[in-house]
Amino acid sequence: MSDNQSTNNGRTYVLVHGAWHGGWVWKDVSDQLTNYGHRVTTPTLTGLGERSHLVLDDVGLDTHVNDIVQHIQMENLTNVVLLGWSYGGMVVTGVISIIPDRISSVIYLDAFVPEDGKALVDYATHQIEPIQDLLKAGEWLIPLPQNAYKDRWNITEQAVIDSAVPRLTPQPIESFIQPVKAPLGLPKNINYTYIKLNGDQLEPFMQFYEQALSDLHFETEKVEDGHMIMLTNPGKLVALLLDVK
Repeated sequence: MSDNQSTNNGRTYVLVHGAWHGGWVWKDVSDQLTNYGHRVTTPTLTGLGERSHLVLDDVGLDTHVNDIVQHIQMENLTNVVLLGWSYGGMVVTGVISIIPDRISSVIYLDAFVPEDGKALVDYATHQIEPIQDLLKAGEWLIPLPQNAYKDRWNITEQAVIDSAVPRLTPQPIESFIQPVKAPLGLPKNINYTYIKLNGDQLEPFMQFYEQALSDLHFETEKVEDGHMIMLTNPGKLVALLLDVK
């Protein structure tokens, strides 16, 4: 065990997944962090993963923010290291405006870092037209892009694809178009880390990494591992998480 791993014993990590996924995506990461003596929870957002049967047309970003707020409060978690991956960055940004006193550190893992009043589609503008088409057709769920694991996230490990893809679930449209309520912005008494995956790949997260580089409140990391690092290289991700303030 390294000095960093022993120094950080006893931390509480809350890991928030991204679109189309669920708490299941953190299994290997959670197991390893737990083995180092940390407490780890991996709540699944309403309408996704094992909670897909709860999806309704009004499930949106506010719902998901409330999922995490309620989880932290009901589990009576304090001094939390709160991680948001991908879409999860929208969620954790809303959370820290509601319960900042329970959060010690926030990690944005290849994630959106929205401004107050902004929705995911304000940054991922390529989603606007497909979402408009779905709404015109009376749909309120966004299907996973076909072959996303191979074509979008460049996953080559067939075992990862075979394990994960059957567990993906459609994403509520409202979660992509509802603006985040983050009146406190990024409270200054919280430590922030931005981890940029896929190296120098520009879209869609380089803009947030570059903003973090110029923000004195952020620590930053840029690694070559891909967007699905928790499935393809969980040990590397665990090492990164153990090093955050």
